[in-house]
Amino acid sequence: MAWKYLFTAAAIVHNGEGSSVKVRGQQGAPLKEKMPWYHSTQEIHDEISEIAATCQGADVQLSTKTKLNSGDAAGTEIAIDVLQVRKAGTAPRTKAMFVFGEHARELVSPESSLDLLRNLCGHGSSSSRISKLLDNVEFTVVPNANPLGRKKVEQGFYCKRTNEDNVDLNRNWGDAHRGDAMKFSGDEMDPGPNGFSEPETQILKELAEEVHPDVYLSIHTGAYLLGAPWGYTAAKTPSNQDSMVEILGAISERYCGGNCPYGGLADLIGYNSMGCDVDYMAETVGTPYAYTWEIYVGPEIRKHYIAEARSRKGGGGGLDDDDDQMFVQKSKQKRLRRGGSRAKRSASKLKTWYERPESEQDWDSCIEQFNPRTAEETRSVVENWTGAYLDLAESVDLQRHQKSGATPAASSPAAPSVTKSPEAMLDFQW
Repeated sequence: MAWKYLFTAAAIVHNGEGSSVKVRGQQGAPLKEKMPWYHSTQEIHDEISEIAATCQGADVQLSTKTKLNSGDAAGTEIAIDVLQVRKAGTAPRTKAMFVFGEHARELVSPESSLDLLRNLCGHGSSSSRISKLLDNVEFTVVPNANPLGRKKVEQGFYCKRTNEDNVDLNRNWGDAHRGDAMKFSGDEMDPGPNGFSEPETQILKELAEEVHPDVYLSIHTGAYLLGAPWGYTAAKTPSNQDSMVEILGAISERYCGGNCPYGGLADLIGYNSMGCDVDYMAETVGTPYAYTWEIYVGPEIRKHYIAEARSRKGGGGGLDDDDDQMFVQKSKQKRLRRGGSRAKRSASKLKTWYERPESEQDWDSCIEQFNPRTAEETRSVVENWTGAYLDLAESVDLQRHQKSGATPAASSPAAPSVTKSPEAMLDFQW
C-alpha cells in the first residue's frame, strides 16, 4: 500500500484571504519562526542532558558517540547522543533499543523520544507505571539519529529526509538487501555507495552489536502503521513473525483505535524497503522483536490507512464517504491478487513523490505529511505514543519469559493515552 506518497509535485495551500496558491521551492521559514515548540538539535541535546542529570527512580548514562565523515562531507564530525536507562540494583532480563529521528524531516519522532525519557525518569503522564517496568527492562534510547540532517530542516528545508551526504540512513544498513541501489542514486532513497558507508549508521550498528537488544524499535512519521520484518520483501516472513505481530494488535487498538494497520512492513507500505534497519536487526543482530512504527501522518493520507486497517479486520463500517468504502473493497481485492501487479502499482505511485531529489519537493507538503502543525497536537501525539512504547517493552518482556517458562513478575497496568487541553499546553516546556 503506497498511500504514504499521495502528494503531487505542487501542494495547494491557502493564504490569509482564503485563495489558493501553489507552494514551490524547497525552503520555508526557519523552524523556530514557523513552529517554535519543536526543539532544535541543540535544544534536544540540552534537554536530554537535563533529564539525565535530574532523573528520579532510574540510573541514566548519557554518552555521545562520534565519528568523522569520510564521504561528501569528509572531515565533518557526527555526534549522536545515547541514553541508557535502568533501575539501580536490578538485573533487567530484557533489553530495549529505541531509535528516533533517522529521517531528518520527521521532527515529531525526536520529540517523542523526549517524552519517553521524561516518563522513564518519573515525569510525565505514563510515569506511574515505570518502576515495575524497570525491574525487568532496560532501555537504550537514541533521541536524534540524524543530527546534521535535522539542522537543515530547522533552516526551513522541510523535505530533507537524508543525512549530510544526502544518503537515506534507513537504506544504508548493510549490503544484504540493497537490490538495484544505483536506481536510487541522487534521490531521497539514495542508499549510499555501500552498506554502512555513513557515520550515523556505523554508530548505530556498533551500538546495536554492543547492546544486542531483545526488542528494537525505529520510530518514523509520514504513514500510520506498525510494521515488522521483512521490509525488503513481502514474499516471505521471518519464522517468528506471528510472535512479533501478536503484540501489535493490542497496541493498535489502544493507541490508534485500531486504525493503524499492522503486520509485515513491505506488505503494509506497498513497496520494498531495501537495506532498512529492522531487517538488519532481525537477520544479522538476531533481535527477536524488531519493528518500524509510523506514528503520524496528515489527515488526508491517514484516512486511507484507517480504511486499510478496517479492511484487514474484515470491516469497513464507520468510514466517512463512498471513496473510502470503495478503497476497502479494492484493498481486499489487492490482497487476493498480490504478486507483481501490486508491486507495479506501488512503484508507479512512488515515482510521483518518493523517487525524486529532495530539492524537487514542496516544503509545505512535507510539513503536512510528516509533522503535526500545532503545539497541542504535537503534545497529544508524543504523549499517546509514549504509552505504546512502554506497552511494547512490557509485552515483549512478558512474552519472552512466558515462553521460556519463567514466572513473570507482576506488571503494571497499561497507561491510557492522554490528550492535554489547550490550556495545559501553556505550562509545557518544549
